[in-house]
Amino acid sequence: MNEPFAKRRTRIGVLTAVLGALFLIVAMRLVALVLLDGPRLASMAHSEHTGEIELTATRGPIVDRNGEPLALSAETRSVYARPSQVLANSTAADRTRLADALGISPGDLEQRLSRPEPFIWLARHIAAARAQSAEALGLDGVGSLSEYKRFYPEGALAAPVVGMAGMDGQGLSGIELQYDRLIRGEPVALRFYHDALGHPILDSPLALKAAEPGGRVELTIDAGIQSLAERELAGEVQQSGAARGVAVVLDPFTGEVLALANATSGASTQAERLHDTAVQDAFEPGSTMKGLLGSIALSDGVIRPDQQIYCENGEFVVDGRKIHDDSRHGSLDLGGIIEVSSNIGAAKIALRLGAARFYQGLRSFGLGMRTGVDLPGEAPGLLRPYHAWRNIDLANHGFGQGIAVTPMQLAVAYAAIANGGVIMRPYVVKAIYDAEGHPILTHTPQALRRAISPSIAHAMNRLLQGVVNGPEGTGRLARVGDFIVAGKTGTAQMVNPSTGAYYQSRLVASFVGFVPAEDPRLVILVVLYDVGHGHFGGMVAAPVFSQIAAGALSRLDVAANGTGASAGTSGVETTEASMIPSADPEAANGTDADAVIPRAEAASAAVSVGTAPDFRGLSLRQALARARASAVEVAIAGDGYVVAQTPGAGAALDGAAVRLTLAPVLADAAGESVSPMASEASRTRRGAP
Repeated sequence: MNEPFAKRRTRIGVLTAVLGALFLIVAMRLVALVLLDGPRLASMAHSEHTGEIELTATRGPIVDRNGEPLALSAETRSVYARPSQVLANSTAADRTRLADALGISPGDLEQRLSRPEPFIWLARHIAAARAQSAEALGLDGVGSLSEYKRFYPEGALAAPVVGMAGMDGQGLSGIELQYDRLIRGEPVALRFYHDALGHPILDSPLALKAAEPGGRVELTIDAGIQSLAERELAGEVQQSGAARGVAVVLDPFTGEVLALANATSGASTQAERLHDTAVQDAFEPGSTMKGLLGSIALSDGVIRPDQQIYCENGEFVVDGRKIHDDSRHGSLDLGGIIEVSSNIGAAKIALRLGAARFYQGLRSFGLGMRTGVDLPGEAPGLLRPYHAWRNIDLANHGFGQGIAVTPMQLAVAYAAIANGGVIMRPYVVKAIYDAEGHPILTHTPQALRRAISPSIAHAMNRLLQGVVNGPEGTGRLARVGDFIVAGKTGTAQMVNPSTGAYYQSRLVASFVGFVPAEDPRLVILVVLYDVGHGHFGGMVAAPVFSQIAAGALSRLDVAANGTGASAGTSGVETTEASMIPSADPEAANGTDADAVIPRAEAASAAVSVGTAPDFRGLSLRQALARARASAVEVAIAGDGYVVAQTPGAGAALDGAAVRLTLAPVLADAAGESVSPMASEASRTRRGAP
């Protein structure tokens, strides 16, 4: 082998080794790219060449308790563009015609198309005819698709409750926000593919997945009562010069909100859908606090209904501060203090109660805490810890100054007086159904706790009737035809936020009550904010209560049982025993088995005319309903459920009253204590009436 050949062979070997090494390196790199970096690189490629935008599904309708629509969704068209494609395949004149078709300026269109995004919206939620005009131009990169826009067929009716939805179908306030996840349904995904420069790769870049419509929401609101409340409230806001007003209508036995109205002195604006004064704002309740104060004082045994309290002839000094009454009064009992709305009498009762007991009583009624109503942004009100109260604070709290409540809190507290002492959770949504009509959420009445015993609630019911029907009652303008009304007026000074002092001529006027008092169906609260001096609750809020109550009772087909201006509780003989607080503290503050009080059906249980019905096992409310149905007078002692009656069932009455003895629990045949609900079930099995 000669030397040149050997050198050539060596070079070939070296080149072969180098090429083999390079091939091995490439192969190893290829293996690394495929096995190690492959998923990451594929994901990067997909993200760089794929865009996605979420389109709204059909939001479910919102209807009132009778099926009247309050919020619906309508199909509209939205026009989109792929900017780079439009600019590359159109002239300035083409784009001017596109701008005219969309109703925007050519300059605005050019500015939008100059953005670096691969996909933009040119117009959202427009009429189908306008979108068709844009598509008819045939510009490459311009298209349209269906979207759904929210609208409210009843305009601003129940606007703060219903709330509003945004451009992309998201809930912004009210029920629209609270139940957004269930109302908005499953959104639609819009996907499009493009190269690195944004040019589309496929002729048809849209890939839509099937949309699932949102749930149908059924409210507790009655559109008729809601419309009535809004109309009457708005009229009084305008007439009295108030800045705004609120009206709340509740069923006291279920907690259902039948109407929740807001009114402002200015023109109706979109802002009304974004803010709900009834649950989000607090105010000082003024003398409406006296109904709660009286209930707590009776429960605690610090005062009896017939006990006289000296009201100092109109001026009382506490911690060097003067408390005034509007009129000079001497000695008044609790009913008189409530009827004439004596601040001095209330202050003395509060001082007698003491800070700790008054505070605990107010907490039992739900003050200082959220009610749990299913609306967003609920405020807890203001109730400072009692150890921070001075004597003057305690006295002022007795007539509702220095404490702040939301309208919903105050309505719920008075509902407890109306229903026999139980705090019910208020709610505005009865149920939500899916597209097939299957319930996906339901609400039923929920008792939170017992605030006062049934006998205390009954006693306070009677005392509150004097506010409307008494000779010196401050709420006489709240009368409702032949119905008996129980309630309380309130007038409180507004606080100047910059100084912390009270305005002298800017007031909050209110009235809260329930009707018919002997068998409450409605609790109604009316609050007027920022009225001038002399516009007391009995003058401006009570008439609104009367108008709302009259219309609502008519709509609910509730018949009157007596003459509202003078009648007492029909068929009930009021005795001292029925007015005395229970000796059992657990009956007043515990959570017992009769917490959920069903609406009684008036059914006669008399064996024959002139004989005593069987009241055993009935709650106080049920016993009163049976007495009315049988035209029998009753005298009540105790609280809870009827454990004994004199004379017995079937005995001749000869016009005499039946005396009923009530207790928190009943006893079965073996003498063992059982819950009232279990006893009622046992009575039903035995065939008792």
